Amino acid sequence: MTAFNRKAPIHTVLEECHDCYKCIRKCPVKAIKVVKGQAHIMYDRCICCGRCVINCPTHAKRYRCDVENVKLLIAGGRKVVASLAPSFVSDLPGWSVETIIAALKKLGFSAVSETALGADFLSAQIARDLAQGGDKPRLMISSACPAIVGYIKLYKPALAPFVSPHASPLLTHARFLHSHYGKETAVVFIGPCFAKKREADLYENDIDAALTFSELDEWLQKENITPESVSAAPDCVFEPRRSAKGAFFPIENGEVTAFSAYMSKAVSGAAAAGENLDTVSASGIQAVQELLAGFAPESLERPLFIELLSCSGGCVNGPGMSGTVPGIIRNTRLKNYAGAADDTLDASTLSLSPPVEADYPLCAMTNTVYSEQEITEALQLVGKSNIADRHNCASCGYETCRDLAVALLNGWAEKSMCASNMRKLATKTTNGLMKATPSGAVIVNKALQVIDCNEPFARLMGGDTETLFATSPGLEGADLTKITSIAPYFTSVIEPGGPDQIQCDVREGKKIFHIKVFAIDKGETAAGIVDDITEPRVRIDKTVERAREIIKKNATVTQQIAFLLGENAAESEAILNSIIESYTVEEEQDV
Repeated sequence: MTAFNRKAPIHTVLEECHDCYKCIRKCPVKAIKVVKGQAHIMYDRCICCGRCVINCPTHAKRYRCDVENVKLLIAGGRKVVASLAPSFVSDLPGWSVETIIAALKKLGFSAVSETALGADFLSAQIARDLAQGGDKPRLMISSACPAIVGYIKLYKPALAPFVSPHASPLLTHARFLHSHYGKETAVVFIGPCFAKKREADLYENDIDAALTFSELDEWLQKENITPESVSAAPDCVFEPRRSAKGAFFPIENGEVTAFSAYMSKAVSGAAAAGENLDTVSASGIQAVQELLAGFAPESLERPLFIELLSCSGGCVNGPGMSGTVPGIIRNTRLKNYAGAADDTLDASTLSLSPPVEADYPLCAMTNTVYSEQEITEALQLVGKSNIADRHNCASCGYETCRDLAVALLNGWAEKSMCASNMRKLATKTTNGLMKATPSGAVIVNKALQVIDCNEPFARLMGGDTETLFATSPGLEGADLTKITSIAPYFTSVIEPGGPDQIQCDVREGKKIFHIKVFAIDKGETAAGIVDDITEPRVRIDKTVERAREIIKKNATVTQQIAFLLGENAAESEAILNSIIESYTVEEEQDV
């Protein structure tokens, strides 16, 4: 066995991770921990379903590429056999069975065999087991999908004893290939599944590596191997033969279809046993979760076989597909391919079946149970003191505020993940800064309607404006053009082609205003700082001193909010800095 330096099957490229929490929302088991705003996968809790990879908008979540490891295997001189998943027919347009086998041999594989052979060996054994069920109700859950087996083992331990004690089709096939070609043979799986990479890690003595169809497609492109560039020689066939109805496994109800073909050929009485057997199939991890919710095996009235697949529609829609073929076409291609296969393997081939017993070596997760007091205190950390505050908006990635609280207690989440709480903090901080600023400060939208202003601004404008502020603090919705003659400066900086900021002295009545107007969101909003420079110099000095003091006290929270929610809070600090800047420049000019 070649020693590889293996990463986890799925990992995060941290520099590409940007506080969206979409991976948490899509992860069916919330196996993601946020540290300093970046989402790390908790591998011991991960089922490798790939939902985070296919849903990450910045492609920060990625799966391990094993192509270089496979190249090392081939270069090492060992016989390397490809175990090709039957869904290849649905994902590699332009390739026939003969040409894809020829291409794999051109890459260096010694032989190509169909993973579905393992599915057939497994189907024959399941048929024999179910035929011996007797009258006592019992349950068997398919072991074909490693992501589902991982989910049940880790998160549904009460159902774990009912998982089929059989190996997956891949592990069964790998064992067969070792018995057929020799123990030193290297086995490389090629298919649509990320979870097979974990399976290869867990059973590294049987499975040397697992590639996705995407990896294979990229490898072929780099080697300039196309369907037209290869010649299908007579030996370009699956070895030792094609699979039978085991090729149906990649679609929903496919396993039931496959083992049903063997039921009548199992031990005596199998047909009758099959008639008394219920089967249920479900695909897609959410559908599986809903199906198993509240299920109690002891309530069964008849024997039941449950076939579960992690990917919606089955493995033909797996995350490792190249993505070049529409889903409906993938499904129909697989059905046509599997439908043309023999119903069962011949007796001679079945006699070569390897041992199919296996137990996926994962143990149930242990979760800390927190008291209501602890959960309440955690909710208070994110501003959810009252039930009315718990909107369950899921912006943090968790379905409910309570789930976020538990994640906080586990150390998997951060307070900053709650967007509604951070908005409240931003508003409070901005309001606090506006109120504490001794200069007049006003924020307006592109229609020059006031979004917010402080009391010094209203006082500087005087008259009706000051009176109105007393009854409507902040003057929200007021028309700036009716308040002051400096309104056109705001229009200038808001316009997309206008300056980012304007700083000048403007006479208004008996007062001379020093104004600094700058865009907060170009085309949308602008802010202005206004001072009456006819006031005594001591007033200006106090303004600068007070502004510096406010910035110092609010620097930490301002930076955090600016980072998480954009420029709103940052511009509050800019408002204060503009006061210091304007007077500092003026003082230097006076000197």
